[in-house]
Amino acid sequence: MEPKFIADQSLLADAFRQSMRRLAATVTIITLFQDGGQPMGMTATAVTSLSADPLSLLACVNRDARLSRHLSIGASFCVNLLSEGHDEVSHAFGGQRSQDERFGIGDWELGDVPYLRDAQVNFVCTVDAIFEYGSHNIVVGRIDAIRMHPEFAPLVYGDGRYLSTRA
Repeated sequence: MEPKFIADQSLLADAFRQSMRRLAATVTIITLFQDGGQPMGMTATAVTSLSADPLSLLACVNRDARLSRHLSIGASFCVNLLSEGHDEVSHAFGGQRSQDERFGIGDWELGDVPYLRDAQVNFVCTVDAIFEYGSHNIVVGRIDAIRMHPEFAPLVYGDGRYLSTRA
């Protein structure tokens, strides 16, 4: 049976949620230091490249997320692209654990920004712009530094589960 377009407004929100589960993406953890110097982070999949000139990415962060309050113009943050095997780290940063408990899972370095030492990639960024849309802030991060692991094995999430990229 061929699928049909859903345009009925009473069904559209549920169809949107179900269909977005099929948009597989590399799992990331966005990290920063709070004003008091404590590390903070959250799991995110709504992160993508924006521009090669200037080098930048964007991250969509729910305004209700605690981390959102700390992403202001000029703030430093890191986008850590997770590797296969980081399932536990992803769960910790996406769940109800305290920030201290989260950073107790995984190999974290608390340098200029908190970063996961064995991540696929670490993008150190400065918030360059923030746009509000619906329930989220679209955060533009100007890339200041990149640290890249030599092996390609990202942790990918789609349809409510982690997926393998290995052939």
